[in-house]
Amino acid sequence: IRDRRNTMKRLLTIAICLLLAVVAAHAKYVPNTKWPYVYEDFTKGTVYSADNQKSEGLLNIHLAGNVLHYVGKDGKVYANDNHRIARVEIGQDAYIVVDNRLMQVVSQKGADVLLKLELADFSQLTQGSGGAYGSSLNSSASNQLSSLDLGGLNRPEHGMMLQEKHDGREIPVSTVYYFAIGGQCIEANKGEVMKYAGEERKAELTRFIKEKKVKWKNEDSLKTVLEYLSR
Repeated sequence: IRDRRNTMKRLLTIAICLLLAVVAAHAKYVPNTKWPYVYEDFTKGTVYSADNQKSEGLLNIHLAGNVLHYVGKDGKVYANDNHRIARVEIGQDAYIVVDNRLMQVVSQKGADVLLKLELADFSQLTQGSGGAYGSSLNSSASNQLSSLDLGGLNRPEHGMMLQEKHDGREIPVSTVYYFAIGGQCIEANKGEVMKYAGEERKAELTRFIKEKKVKWKNEDSLKTVLEYLSR
């Protein structure tokens, strides 16, 4: 009987360990001050420049200033100037530069697109160290970020960053959606969409939003709105 109990305990311990491993493997990635990136790892991707040049490498998007980073041949991490970028592909995701910010293409209807912009709110982390600031990266903000020992700045070693990537403080990230339609970029919320539609389509658009039960933070709902606006 004792042997049977010991066997059951061992099996239970193994089952718990396996369960914990599965949970850890499927845990949602959360950026932190040591790894303040959109992606959990630098990923193979392609950069298409505004002058039709193409380059490939290990890419990620730094959440301070929404800047494209890549791993150089020397193993250091470098920043790419968004002004020179037309399009970026990271894994299965595609980005375009709008207002000097990298926005992910969520859906496309002809020349019109639904875009997603991920922003980090560092204000909570910098309070008490010279004041808070928004998502834009100015010189004062940069100094505050450096005081937080933010990863990915000043050409760090990629290998060293990997060793420390789980040691930072969690960074809150917000998601903002935009429509790029007819050469205009508008935030994907009811007020801005109503302004874009104009008085002549206001009543029709109001009915559409009500009938489709549009949720302005839901990508499927926003894809439906994109279809409507692109007609």
